[in-house]
Amino acid sequence: MSLEEILVQALQMEEDGRNFYLEGSEKVTNPLSKEVLKRLADEELVHIEKIQEGYTKIKNQETFTFEGWGGVRKSSREYFENVFAEAKKHMNELVTPQAGELETIKMAMDLESKSHHFYVEKMKVVTDREMVNFLDFLASEEYRHYNLLFNTHEYLSSPSEWYYKDEKPIFEGG
Repeated sequence: MSLEEILVQALQMEEDGRNFYLEGSEKVTNPLSKEVLKRLADEELVHIEKIQEGYTKIKNQETFTFEGWGGVRKSSREYFENVFAEAKKHMNELVTPQAGELETIKMAMDLESKSHHFYVEKMKVVTDREMVNFLDFLASEEYRHYNLLFNTHEYLSSPSEWYYKDEKPIFEGG
């Protein structure tokens, strides 16, 4: 499979993911779910733009370079901390997930898992070091998205238990 073909597949996968997140954000009622899905759709758009840039370079027979995404990438914790912080403030007020909402999050987790696997597998067959670095970065992004969705699912399933795990309380003897 050529680099162009890999990037065409990656582009389609990212566009499908973005569409899924946009549609999903319209279907869910819980504010946390909505915000997470909207933010993931925004991140997929950044991926799409970077993949398109790479594709154009390769198509024009220019040297593909991966210069990193300085400032674009933040840890899941840092990027989404404010979303969960806000959710914690209103734990008792949040809308209970509607039927199918957790399923939407699970489907999104599956989508991210498959995307991660795709990038990891393509890294094994690509010889261009810059492209390997690019695919590695995309794989790590998908893994980061999966973790965010997992945390979202855990939170929606049991907010008090999630809060307990997140805060890691210290017990003192008395």
